[in-house]
Amino acid sequence: MASTNKCEYCGSTLTSEQASCPNCGAANPNFVADTPRTVFFPKTIEELKEYCAERGMPLLRMRFFIGEDYRQPKAFGIYQDGNDFVVYKNKADGSRAVRYRGPDEAHAVDEIFTKLLAECHSRGIYPDGKPTNDPSRAAKQRWRHVLLIVLIVVYLGSMFGSLIIPRIIHRNDGYYQFDTGTVYYRYGSDWYYTYDDNTAGYWYETDSAPVSDYGDYYLGGDFQSDWGVSDFKASSTWSAIQADHSSGSSDYDSWDSGDTDWDSDW
Repeated sequence: MASTNKCEYCGSTLTSEQASCPNCGAANPNFVADTPRTVFFPKTIEELKEYCAERGMPLLRMRFFIGEDYRQPKAFGIYQDGNDFVVYKNKADGSRAVRYRGPDEAHAVDEIFTKLLAECHSRGIYPDGKPTNDPSRAAKQRWRHVLLIVLIVVYLGSMFGSLIIPRIIHRNDGYYQFDTGTVYYRYGSDWYYTYDDNTAGYWYETDSAPVSDYGDYYLGGDFQSDWGVSDFKASSTWSAIQADHSSGSSDYDSWDSGDTDWDSDW
């Protein structure tokens, strides 16, 4: 029988069958790796969350927001609004295309679930158990890119030592404040920003910094409360990033949301 515990980041109830928190995405330290999967055809939002957690899907990286009315560009999502269930896609320009709005939760979940599987299949990933004997062209290209990166890392590591690569990637991590007043956090090659009135402490991912020469805007690597924002490393966004890294699901390691057609309605 599955045991239950509380998520140490957001307090949601978890079971040992869930690899990560369906609410904030944090890794579940009590997850039992060999627990049989229990959800195969989700019909509710909660079942869809469980389906994704059981398979270790890094939803933040995949840009799927289950149970959330997420308002930033480049996102798929589903949430409940009163008696209605809303399935949406936020396109690259920030406009929203509503795929379904209505009282039928099972239909709404099927719409977003079908899209989720389609995005996985286009990358050669089959969480629904379909064979991968004929990977897509995109998946083949991705594996070539991964192989090239591995070869570069091995080559540089042999010349300069194995620790140089992570040092280069993360040496500019930290907080930045630009002329707009907005505080950003740089993690590797990714940028995140938040608002001083964001009580939930969520940090939104963005494509790049507002300026190319960002070095002069560096605040520091350690959080200071007088900056007027929440601590990035105490946020649900940071928890989700760490869950992505520790999920152990190599199928999703090379997921690039840039491969999605964000300009279409669905």
